[in-house]
Amino acid sequence: MGTMKYNNIILGDDSPKICVPIVGRTEEEILAHSAAIAEEADRLAALGLRASPVVDVVEFRADYYDNICNQTMLTELLTQLREQHRDRILLFTFRSEEEGGELRHDRAGSMLDDICSWAMVSGKIDLLDVEFLSGNYRVVRTATKAKDLGIGVVLSYHNFEETPHNNTMENILWDMEQLGGDILKIAVTPKTRFDVERVLEMIEQAKQGKLRQPVSKPVVLISMTKLGERSRTEGAKRGSAFTFGMVGSESAPGQLALEQLVKALEA
Repeated sequence: MGTMKYNNIILGDDSPKICVPIVGRTEEEILAHSAAIAEEADRLAALGLRASPVVDVVEFRADYYDNICNQTMLTELLTQLREQHRDRILLFTFRSEEEGGELRHDRAGSMLDDICSWAMVSGKIDLLDVEFLSGNYRVVRTATKAKDLGIGVVLSYHNFEETPHNNTMENILWDMEQLGGDILKIAVTPKTRFDVERVLEMIEQAKQGKLRQPVSKPVVLISMTKLGERSRTEGAKRGSAFTFGMVGSESAPGQLALEQLVKALEA
């Protein structure tokens, strides 16, 4: 499994990286949450719990944002987020309702292509999340434009019902790479502890190039919910490109508070 570098941060090496989502409906809420993340990261660094920047990636969850359909407001918001997190990777994510995103009843869903394009041409983001199940044509078209603009693509798959068979997950990772993914992300729901162990073992196999169809791009594999909580720490130690923590509000089931996550990773 290879590495990818964004904003001078290397993903996929032997150093566990931490991503924290930014959520909020208004500009004020989003910027306040963003500032709180930066402040908490600085506090933990000052305590010597982890070398700065502590938080390597911030994920702007645009599906929460009320004014997402306004290009001018979106660009200005991204500019301010970039300023708050100049030394971090900025990941832009518009999560669909089908894959756990914030419920929306306006026209934002139908404008997804435009919204992603606005984020990319803003020049402020390093990574763009693209859902694997959104269709091959959309994935390839978006990935191609992102690469032309020097932006990496996180191809993501979420399953809130189960942990699919190993062969299915391996096939998804392979297909993600063929479609242009730079970071290959799978988040699944365990029903038993064995499901969690399967995810952890797959991280190691991907890292060591031992999958049936080896992939050359960094992977992020997560077992969600309380049952899968250990995957968020052990997975990062075994080779997952980054893991998710939270400051304030979680954006997916089973995320750990940032301080708890840092202490577990550094133990």
